[in-house]
Amino acid sequence: MDRKTYMTVETTNLNGCSCFSLQSDADVENGAIVGKGDLVAGEKSVYTALDTYTEDAMYLVAHPAWSYKNGMTDQNEENFINKAGIAFKVYELKKDRKYKVGNLPSTVTLAKGDFVEFKDGAYAKAASDTKLKVVDVEEIGFPYCIGSAGVVITGDSTNEYGYAIDTRNVKYTIEVQ
Repeated sequence: MDRKTYMTVETTNLNGCSCFSLQSDADVENGAIVGKGDLVAGEKSVYTALDTYTEDAMYLVAHPAWSYKNGMTDQNEENFINKAGIAFKVYELKKDRKYKVGNLPSTVTLAKGDFVEFKDGAYAKAASDTKLKVVDVEEIGFPYCIGSAGVVITGDSTNEYGYAIDTRNVKYTIEVQ
């Protein structure tokens, strides 16, 4: 399933990590890793988000997934993006802390034990130790049959069972080494 929405992030195991407010000139997905620059002009506690980061200064974008529009009823995380020019929350990533990312593109295939990096707006398997290691992989959801919308079920060439929508999602638990 190719992703048509945004990354999601869970921060349950980031206790003790400092939080900061950052702002970017471009839209930034939750789950992204950024660097922290100087204060934004005219601000006292909002810093510039940098596209690049170092292993000693990594910040996980994890802003609460609330819509910027009044009256929105769809507040699902996968529909949320941090808009350019608006401050968002980040966690400073510290050793032994864990977080989960999900809703990655189907081209991203990571396994337990892989080191990962975040570049060009996506997670990828790293060739060497990056201080970010996948420690668990879990698949949630399932494909379910529906009426005439969706896709033909794999292996059902005669379309005997109708169509299905695949709601599966893989979540990767990443630990800071």
